[in-house]
Amino acid sequence: MNSMKHTLFFLLLSTCAAVSAQQHITRAGHVHFFSSTPLEDIEADTHQMSAILDLSNEQAVGFAFQVPILSFHFEKALMEEHFNESYLESEQFPRATFEGIIENWGALSDNGDWSDVVASGMLTIHGIQRERMIQGQMRMNGDSWEIQAAFDVLTADHDIKIPKMVQKQIADRIAVTVEAQLTPR
Repeated sequence: MNSMKHTLFFLLLSTCAAVSAQQHITRAGHVHFFSSTPLEDIEADTHQMSAILDLSNEQAVGFAFQVPILSFHFEKALMEEHFNESYLESEQFPRATFEGIIENWGALSDNGDWSDVVASGMLTIHGIQRERMIQGQMRMNGDSWEIQAAFDVLTADHDIKIPKMVQKQIADRIAVTVEAQLTPR
């Protein structure tokens, strides 16, 4: 089932040019996460988020993204190693994904102003799916859609185990921000 979802996502990214005016994509979205505790702040970034906005059905505008876990970079190499090997197990779970719809698409304007949106769907991290409603903003900028969102991810929700000896250094709630510009296909 999981590989079928990934196949569907990649098919969406590679559909024929006939629907190109109805799809907007990026392969360079930015994702940042931040974990703060009294002992240590941990943060990482990637600019390898792929996303697609499918406008072919205005009643249910589709939105999906994927992030290669190994693409996150940290200030300290040891943090990056622990993140990939011990916490996110990147070899076994190589990407985080979201697949859903933009709930209030009809309320958006294309005049360049930011509009509040809610994306509802399935967020998968560490192989664990959770239904989420993620609040964000979108705006039309020329012929592209810009998106931004900020939300929290609970490590327990995605079965990310934090060893007891470092629990005071790693927060159980991770702040995530997403920014991307999706251009017509």
